Amino acid sequence: MRIDTPVRRRRPIGLTSLIDVIFLLLLFFMLSSSFTRFAQVEMTAGRQGASASPDRPDVIIRLMADGWQINGVTVAAEEAIARLADLQAAGAEKAALTLRGEVTSQALIDAVEAINTKTQLQLTVAN
Repeated sequence: MRIDTPVRRRRPIGLTSLIDVIFLLLLFFMLSSSFTRFAQVEMTAGRQGASASPDRPDVIIRLMADGWQINGVTVAAEEAIARLADLQAAGAEKAALTLRGEVTSQALIDAVEAINTKTQLQLTVAN
């Protein structure tokens, strides 16, 4: 005697679960993306073989992990721009920015942006 097993019907995939998955993915990508506006900081690199400028900078800025040093005087990051504005008012035109210690690239960009927007000093970033 032959017994046939009943054929199972395939249930169609419901669109509700598919829509839920798409919604969750959309929500994830919206929340994980950044809504901040990126700013540009203009920097030019020196050319290979170019001679160094004979002019020395009027201000030497050392950017450190715990603050700034302006012409050898340690100042807090909040006071640094005001100090640079005072030096510019006294006649300084050129500044050189150097890095010391564990300085992040974001701290460098923030410093360059602050100096360029709040002073008229010609800034050179040195290693």
